[in-house]
Amino acid sequence: MEHTASSPAGDPSENFTSEQVVPAPWRATGWLVVFALLHFIGVFFYIAGYGGYLGAQLGAQGQVMDPAAIQAQVAAHAATPGAMAGMYLAQFALILPVLLLVSRFKHQSAGQTLAIRAFPTNQILPWIAVLAAFLATQFIVYRLFQIDAGEFLQTLAGSKHLLLALVLVIAAPLLEELVFRGYLFQAWRNTRLGFSGTLLLTSVLFTLLHWGQYNLVQLGFIFAFALILGLAREKSGSVLLPMLLHLCNNLFAAVVVLYLGIL
Repeated sequence: MEHTASSPAGDPSENFTSEQVVPAPWRATGWLVVFALLHFIGVFFYIAGYGGYLGAQLGAQGQVMDPAAIQAQVAAHAATPGAMAGMYLAQFALILPVLLLVSRFKHQSAGQTLAIRAFPTNQILPWIAVLAAFLATQFIVYRLFQIDAGEFLQTLAGSKHLLLALVLVIAAPLLEELVFRGYLFQAWRNTRLGFSGTLLLTSVLFTLLHWGQYNLVQLGFIFAFALILGLAREKSGSVLLPMLLHLCNNLFAAVVVLYLGIL
């Protein structure tokens, strides 16, 4: 279940000793499947809970519960910003504790496994500049080719939903970076995949996480964004830098889409 490895070439973090361990690649892949299941279970719990809440309200008012009517209300609610925030928080509450638990080893803390370590602060501004160039390119492409924002973003535009904004800016970067650029990156980086394979695989998986919410052009930009985050993880040796970039990206999106209503 565990194996020893040295840190990636060029990783500015401290080298692993022979007693330190990282997650075995197949072990990590197995837990990825568990995380995916928890992802869907979180959605189910929220939807079922909301349906139960509606049923309890009707019962308290002495009304006869119509399952079809309740199902229709639940379906309508599921597309609202509040429901999106609630479902993600349910997923967050299920996945994060499991992730922290499986990241602990006899000779290696969860912080080491997830690459939660300091990085040179002089790397921040260059990477912020890279992110700014990426966002500018995305904006130009969207305007130049008049890319359709899609139903998902249209639902969020101008909603000014504070809880969803907090989820997007804080919870999403935290959980997603710990999973993709933390746990999975650490597990696969020292295998035959190497850096290039790990970067590609984690970026593809990160993109698939957003499948169904965005169109193909948007998914292409999400993939490019994931590549930037993976490069930042490799160059800094820390998950904190990609987490910071992810936070900045989502903060920009929250202000522009949620509060200004610009698509």
